Amino acid sequence: YRSHFASMKDENFPDTNADYELSWNFVSNFVFIWAMIAFIFYKFPEAAKFGKLIRYMVIGTVALLLVCFVRFLFLPGAIEGLTRFMTPKASDMAMGISSTFIMVLHAFGAGWGSVIALSSFNGFKTNIMSYSWIISFGQIFIYIMFGMVSFMLEHYYKGFSEDSYNTYVINNWLLYVSSASALASMHWSNLWTFYYYTMLLMAALIVMTTQIFTILQSLFDEFEILRTRKQEVTFGLIGGLTVCSFFFCTNHGISSFSALSLDAIFSHSVLHLLLLLVVLWIYGRERFQRDIEFMLGQPFASWKIFILRFIAPLFLLICLVSGALAAVMEHIYSVVSVLIISIFLVGLPILAIPGYGFYYLYQNTGTFCARFRRTCRPTDWYPVEMEHRQQYEEAVGNTDITHQLFEVTEEVN
Repeated sequence: YRSHFASMKDENFPDTNADYELSWNFVSNFVFIWAMIAFIFYKFPEAAKFGKLIRYMVIGTVALLLVCFVRFLFLPGAIEGLTRFMTPKASDMAMGISSTFIMVLHAFGAGWGSVIALSSFNGFKTNIMSYSWIISFGQIFIYIMFGMVSFMLEHYYKGFSEDSYNTYVINNWLLYVSSASALASMHWSNLWTFYYYTMLLMAALIVMTTQIFTILQSLFDEFEILRTRKQEVTFGLIGGLTVCSFFFCTNHGISSFSALSLDAIFSHSVLHLLLLLVVLWIYGRERFQRDIEFMLGQPFASWKIFILRFIAPLFLLICLVSGALAAVMEHIYSVVSVLIISIFLVGLPILAIPGYGFYYLYQNTGTFCARFRRTCRPTDWYPVEMEHRQQYEEAVGNTDITHQLFEVTEEVN
């Protein structure tokens, strides 16, 4: 029985004998991409320059995607696939509801997304919303266009083989790995392949750099010791991520990549819900609206606050349930090493929240009950820079800010 099972394994799954063998072609490509990310952080360390670069990259990605989309229309079966996308069945609509929420969650990325994340790092009293909409709508448009291209390519590949489960799996991977090979039958195939993969690379760089930038700026704003060593921390994090990404250059890593991407849906949803709870319910609607109006230099409508407080959590709960179910189903077919990595990646951001709470307790003075009560109380928000802090105090009023500070001082005394 054992010899029969071993022969079947070698015959049907020959690559499992080298599950953790590195693909040096992948390694070189990964190093090149992370080097590009390091170059971006080296040349654009300020938030204003970084945000401007991201806006230009979004516009360039959309332009290249539109060009490739028009070219894909000339493939055999492309019009049929586009028609299938535009006229879905009732079952497709039901399955697409959760996918739509997940698409929006992925498009906006970490925190509250690239728009608010980049806006919060710009100068105060600046109407950053007047042009940051390009990033949000651009990313949503990119996802919709990718959906159309996927349907077009899927119908193109169906013309070469009969329908079967193996064909479905191969087509699914071709949409991500070698979609540009569909252009090989056209004139100037190398040019269109270059355009297509450049567009994919730019889309990936937008998401990766924005999320890394958001995390780093949040750490620098909170911990002064890290702020004094920005360059070391930035490139140290990029170097560490580069080494960790080499796992996906193996057979196990590349085959389980989709499982980890589904875990991100779960962790993003949990962190989004916690963020809404802390900012809009504990910190308070009035304080949040006051701070946003100070940052933008213009009124912030109350109906937007209402949507963030009551409607956004409902959509996030749908994403949370959908992501959890999809992740569980995906991990059934993954290996133990991928499951361990998944638990670490999902648990680390969530455990960091109570970890920071203990750190804040340690930094305060007084009895444990006083420290805990002070930690759970909403505190006023202060800009890091002294000039911005003075502007904030002038805009809000010293009496509103110092009232709570006097209460804390009296408790300590």
